[in-house]
Amino acid sequence: MWISSEKVVAQLRDKIGPLEVHLMFYEDISYPLKTTRIAITGSPATGKTTLSLALEQHGYPVFHEQAREIIQNSLDEESDLVPWKDLLGFTQLVWDLRNEQYHNALLEKINFYDRTNVDAYAYLNKGNAELSEDWKADLQEMRFEKVFFLPVWPEIHSLDKQRMETLEECYEVEEHLKAAYTELGYEFIEVPPASVEERVAFILARL
Repeated sequence: MWISSEKVVAQLRDKIGPLEVHLMFYEDISYPLKTTRIAITGSPATGKTTLSLALEQHGYPVFHEQAREIIQNSLDEESDLVPWKDLLGFTQLVWDLRNEQYHNALLEKINFYDRTNVDAYAYLNKGNAELSEDWKADLQEMRFEKVFFLPVWPEIHSLDKQRMETLEECYEVEEHLKAAYTELGYEFIEVPPASVEERVAFILARL
């Protein structure tokens, strides 16, 4: 038997009170305006940075990867806070910054993230390091609506002081990333190698 929405609201008001009813229906009504977080992931040599900058030029809020800057600062200061010397210390710094980025999402906007702490988890797995209990909780609580995965693109692979992975290691990182996101219940959308304009269009068509 069909029941009108007004009758449903009246019945709920009698049972749980007007404030709770208001909150329930407010959440439903505000759904189209909700804050959305979209992850962009992939190993080095995939074009994430170029894609993220292009999305930003289209007016979307983008939170950029900070690991390369941290590595460069550590090298400049001759610090050991680099992933190949102090993986856990480096991860803690990156983790905290990414948590801050997560909470700084623009309300009622589609926010893009160039890497997330799921990526950090993948790198910990690659380095045979353990997650702390706090990190485990963060991965469960700080979720992303969609994940776009960029596969290794051999033609754009290069090495520098911050990016030291060989092409073979990039493929290894890729497998760890896929495993980490899958373990946490994400289904990722693979973005094929193409011009940055085509990649942007591919992503925007799938939001």
